[in-house]
Amino acid sequence: MNRLLAIGFEPAGHWTLDLEKDKLNFELNRHSAQKNVLYAFVCDGQVKYVGKSVRTLAARMAGYKTPGKTQTTNINNHRRIRELLAKDVAVEILALPDSGFLHYGQFHLNLAAALEDDIIRVIDPEWNGGVSESVVNASIRARIEPDQEQAPEPITPLVGTFSFVLQPTYYRTGFFNISVSAQEFLGADGETIELFLGNNQQPILGTINRRANANGTPRIMGGTGLRDWFSSNATVLTEICVEVLSPTAIRLKTNEG
Repeated sequence: MNRLLAIGFEPAGHWTLDLEKDKLNFELNRHSAQKNVLYAFVCDGQVKYVGKSVRTLAARMAGYKTPGKTQTTNINNHRRIRELLAKDVAVEILALPDSGFLHYGQFHLNLAAALEDDIIRVIDPEWNGGVSESVVNASIRARIEPDQEQAPEPITPLVGTFSFVLQPTYYRTGFFNISVSAQEFLGADGETIELFLGNNQQPILGTINRRANANGTPRIMGGTGLRDWFSSNATVLTEICVEVLSPTAIRLKTNEG
């Protein structure tokens, strides 16, 4: 696991098993809405599986939670995760999102696609069996009908929503304060938060600051990236709508989108 952390993988969540309802579930506290993501399942520090997805991390995990009849990889990993959880072995989810910053000339380099095969070759996770998810999926696609290949991507459930008025200091500086009623939606002081701006699929990174305000409510520090988005998409005293995707991921929208 340390080798994954060293190249930028971060703890993103974990799997849970509801024994009463006999249901497998997952909880994501980071990167849930991120696309083009590498992910790993880790137990007791050992990397069990590495995969990649062009869909959101939440959508990919939903495939393991409720696998389709023809989705061999999903079915196998669903069973393996359940077996470990039934033995009280924690199954963590790590993720490495594609920042979108890597380019070769004018072409974007897909970080997940570039790294997956080599990570599997070097680490040799038990559940991969030496084969990347893309190779397995290609084999499966050759045997199933096109409309059975992939279920529609589920909508990432919102933790909550709120809005704020764009004050002059927010507009000039690139931050905003969270109200008392909405503060429970956000993470702890000092945590990095993903800021999805408008309809952008790639977030900018900000920081949750719970020390700036005397009452301990969060201030979201977005820096120049957020300031520039404010200036391009809103005016002072505009209402900004916020969708909370997780305690460390939010999407900001104006009434115009």
